[in-house]
Amino acid sequence: MRVVNLLKFLNSVHGLHALSFAKCNKELVNFLDLLTEDEQFTRTIDMGIIYISQKSDDQYTIVDGLGRIVSLSLLLHAVCECYKKTTQKNEKAIKTIRSKYLYSGKNLKLRLNEDESEIYAKILSGERLSGQEKSKPIFVLLHNFWLQIKEEKLSAAKIFNMLDKIQVTLVETDDVSPRNLYYKINKEKRKINQIALIDDFLKENGLSKEWEDIKNNYFVEKEDALLFLKDFFITKFNYKTFDKERLYESFVNYFETMMQYMSEDSLIKHLKRSAKLYYDILNINFENDNIRQVFINIKKHGGEDTYAYILNIYEDYSENNISESIFLEILNTIDEYLKNRQNSGKNIDFNELIQYLNAFITCK
Repeated sequence: MRVVNLLKFLNSVHGLHALSFAKCNKELVNFLDLLTEDEQFTRTIDMGIIYISQKSDDQYTIVDGLGRIVSLSLLLHAVCECYKKTTQKNEKAIKTIRSKYLYSGKNLKLRLNEDESEIYAKILSGERLSGQEKSKPIFVLLHNFWLQIKEEKLSAAKIFNMLDKIQVTLVETDDVSPRNLYYKINKEKRKINQIALIDDFLKENGLSKEWEDIKNNYFVEKEDALLFLKDFFITKFNYKTFDKERLYESFVNYFETMMQYMSEDSLIKHLKRSAKLYYDILNINFENDNIRQVFINIKKHGGEDTYAYILNIYEDYSENNISESIFLEILNTIDEYLKNRQNSGKNIDFNELIQYLNAFITCK
């Protein structure tokens, strides 16, 4: 742990890599707003903790604190853009800024994840941006920097005087999983892309291709993958409620527990089979007319909260543990419940019906 000047830290490294699942837009900082708080900068500005993991001698992964580093880089670029083609002295200073803080040789010093790297590269290279790209948080912040520098006539010297006062506490985390640390730090503060965390976990375990096949075959929409995993874990762990913001945590716990009893190949096959069944439920993909019709009715009557239970029953049916007639009878019972719930206007939770249905199945 060490306290460093943020600007000097950026100068000292050759490569800063974002985690594949980390988004910077929630942590972006308008450093120029600090100018209005203390124009003379008689005190240091503490910007908190930044966690990093060393990849090599001068290459680091940013575990947490990406937004502050992106914001600083955008401000430096804005200064270069606002003062370019003014004086020869400024042109020389711009080259120095770009070579010290924004580039490492011909490569960008800051390497964002796949979703954000393209727009960041376009910004720094001066390429034309689309309307959609201009709506992204990193361009909006850059635009605000431009406006403030021009409208408030902020000199580069004044901006660098402010930046010279910004310090962070740098914590190196080489013995800790960057993904798990990122999750622990951020799970209470902001919405995290749970599927991206799971993607990274499975990639680390050499199962990226198998997982991508499941998503591509059954869950083109990311939200569908979230729904499947939520209902899958409700079924496996008998949850009455499930926090989607802790999906990654549930996935890792389930995966690591099940690995004690079965191979990775068997576990992925089981997950794939359940994904196919859930795809059938979501898309009413049934050849049997009677089954298809009752699923149409369940969907019409707002039965999405019953899908976790139905997945469990559908697995029993697909394994021939229950007959088609019992499967249909259960589905019709669920639909009858949903109609009554819809007609009553009361948001009665489906969990109230589960005990009855379990007893019904046991009797059959």
